Amino acid sequence: MAKNVRISDDLYALAQMESKLQDRSIAQQLEHWAKLGLAAASARAVGALSVGDAAAAMTRHLDQLDVVTGRRSADYLHFIPRDVAHSSKPVFPIRYQKS
Repeated sequence: MAKNVRISDDLYALAQMESKLQDRSIAQQLEHWAKLGLAAASARAVGALSVGDAAAAMTRHLDQLDVVTGRRSADYLHFIPRDVAHSSKPVFPIRYQKS
């Protein structure tokens, strides 16, 4: 759901120029910058060393927020759906099997 937020004229003008360069709307550009800020804050919190670590930390943070606010269920966060995982049978390489 969209919300109205007051920002400075300078930030608006900067977002307007950058949004044209990036082919985004002004709202999408501001949201992009906010996500980058979240990534940077999350990276500092977990001591991330790379951009990938920061992006993963931000994604975890946003996913947790979605679950807490009820927008998604915790099952959404699993890479493999629970029913598929329960119906599958793991196969291990021979060298890991007991003889």
